[in-house]
Amino acid sequence: MFLCFLCSSQHIYAQSKTKASTDFTYLPEKGEDQYNQRIAQKTIPLSQNEFIILSRQSANSYSVEKYNTALKPAWQADIPLAGTETVEAFYKSDAAAFVITRRANETTQQLFGHRINLQTGQKQEAFLLVEAPAKGRRASIAASADGTKLLAYRYHTDNNHQIKDISSILYDSNFQKATETKYNLSDVLGILTADVKVGNNGEQYVCLISEDMNRLTVRQYKPGAPTAKVMSVLVGGVYGGQKVYILDSKFELMPNNTLYGAVLTAEEAGGKYHSLKAVKFDFEAEDMVFAEEFKFTPEYVAKVTATDKSNTTKRLEDIYLSDLFLSENGNLTVIAEKKYTEGGENAPYFAKDLHLFTYDEYMGTAWSSVLLKNQQAPADEAFTGISYNAYLSNNTLNLLTLEELEGKYDLYLRQIDTKTGKTTAPKSVRLNVANDKEQAYVKSFTTWLTDKNIITVVRPSKKANGLRLSHIQLK
Repeated sequence: MFLCFLCSSQHIYAQSKTKASTDFTYLPEKGEDQYNQRIAQKTIPLSQNEFIILSRQSANSYSVEKYNTALKPAWQADIPLAGTETVEAFYKSDAAAFVITRRANETTQQLFGHRINLQTGQKQEAFLLVEAPAKGRRASIAASADGTKLLAYRYHTDNNHQIKDISSILYDSNFQKATETKYNLSDVLGILTADVKVGNNGEQYVCLISEDMNRLTVRQYKPGAPTAKVMSVLVGGVYGGQKVYILDSKFELMPNNTLYGAVLTAEEAGGKYHSLKAVKFDFEAEDMVFAEEFKFTPEYVAKVTATDKSNTTKRLEDIYLSDLFLSENGNLTVIAEKKYTEGGENAPYFAKDLHLFTYDEYMGTAWSSVLLKNQQAPADEAFTGISYNAYLSNNTLNLLTLEELEGKYDLYLRQIDTKTGKTTAPKSVRLNVANDKEQAYVKSFTTWLTDKNIITVVRPSKKANGLRLSHIQLK
């Protein structure tokens, strides 16, 4: 294991070319959780040459549009919203694009599915997926990686809004009902959070944080199986005389159909960050594989906080788990990011250090590092243009960020070898992004068609008065 802190003042340029660009109308989402956007990815690649975009057209309508890399539209499918209806999810299968919307009144909440044929753009009539009481927890959706399975689920709670059970309906990509399952959770005490994942074969994973933020439990439900498989571990507790609890968690069902989880723990006395713990849930082998606990030692904290002059407390703060990636060589990389606002109605938002922790295929510690960045955005933009966009290509993790380095405001590319941790200095993509305090980049529309071809929405300083949908080719 090694730990390094990476920053660079060296002025490096990425060789790139804007292959195509066209005007783009962007209407911000209102009332959304700024830290956890409901739809973080609004551009989805279909192939190396085509992609689809979900965009807001007016206060009461969205559209899905299909483009090629020359940015020529093939079709547009409009999705009108009724009253307070909101968009909940956007994904695709090989044959269709799907938009999930939520309608709610004083008594009921309903989730509807909108299916759009990828070849023709023809939209089917909205289909009711699940219904739940309005006063209960928000009904939700999980989609498999290949888009062939959709799981709509709702929570059953007690009088204190504690989760007791979850009911789910599994659909195929034509909204044909496959199975209904009720996850009986009455034997799990004090459930605080429940995250549900669905695999390409319809298997369902219920990931629970319970027992006063101390226990991590995952249950696997296979279609047709009489009982669930359960894996559970006590993560919190008393360690070295300190009472520790789960502060944050992240689960990811990987393309190889293996579930991974990571948790940040904190000390109850004083709230100091204590450690990172990562787990591989191998249900086929009926085994949990634990990584070595990464402790946030005083030495680690001192090195991190020494680089940030704004951190007067000299302790880790505002760090959240953001991504889990499994590379081609079997290495798991966990990313956590420092994100915060200073408080107040018009206070700016900040996205700073990225903490990376990588484990080998046996969950042994491989390397860890901290990437230093310092991004700031006004209150009305929040994290729409800052933080990062990530793309994993084989064993290389690509990170794209909007930053000002050495007086140059631009998109910057960092590339990380997930086997060794070797990281390139940030390279300017040379778009010369406008820096006039107006919206100049919308991260959720950025996607990678290949490791050299990027679709993004940006406003160059000398080329356009407004946002542009652009195809950028890296060389």
